[in-house]
Amino acid sequence: MLTIGRKDGKIEKLSLAKITQKTKGFPTHTVIGGEFAVALDGEDVALKTLLGSCVALMFYDRKRKIKAMNHFLLPETSDNSNDMKYGLYSVEAMLNEMYKQGCSKSDIVAKISGGADIMNLNLKNSIGARNVEFAKEFCQKEGFRIISEHVRGEHGRLILLADNFETFIKVTQKSETDSKILSNEKSLQIEISKSPVIKEYAGAVELFGTNKKIEETMEIELF
Repeated sequence: MLTIGRKDGKIEKLSLAKITQKTKGFPTHTVIGGEFAVALDGEDVALKTLLGSCVALMFYDRKRKIKAMNHFLLPETSDNSNDMKYGLYSVEAMLNEMYKQGCSKSDIVAKISGGADIMNLNLKNSIGARNVEFAKEFCQKEGFRIISEHVRGEHGRLILLADNFETFIKVTQKSETDSKILSNEKSLQIEISKSPVIKEYAGAVELFGTNKKIEETMEIELF
């Protein structure tokens, strides 16, 4: 049974029988923007996500053999929103689900990936930079050792997290793939619709309204 944190804050259990996708031979669940997933190694399911400026924090309890991955858009919000799109709420909700399954803080290690500047704006305080900074600071403050990180740059990443905390990363090289990632992230940003996020995206590409259709998935097959 897979534990999933949805964008609206709901926690759901997903039967592994419903997982039909395979990536590199692994039965795979895709973690879309604003969600997280927690899985036991023995259940033989890998977690996958596609990142641009967003960041995925991945945790692993080495004794319980439980792995988790989130995909957040922004570090935190000032309006007390309980929303998985924000790193602080997402990571705390994800850790709570791990603790419910018997995980211990002292046995958990972390990996971080994402935070690219796909639009190559060279902003000192870009969304990607802020997301990476938040992830590192959170781990440091909470005492989680970061054993690996693959962050920043100018291209998107496809991350696959398998058993034993084995991680595969595919850096996108095609401009059309980066464009699709950017399009998906802009759609997710519409759900937030707050500056300075809008300004950063609008400044390089286009102004976008709040009536556009919101994409529900971030599915791109690269492996």
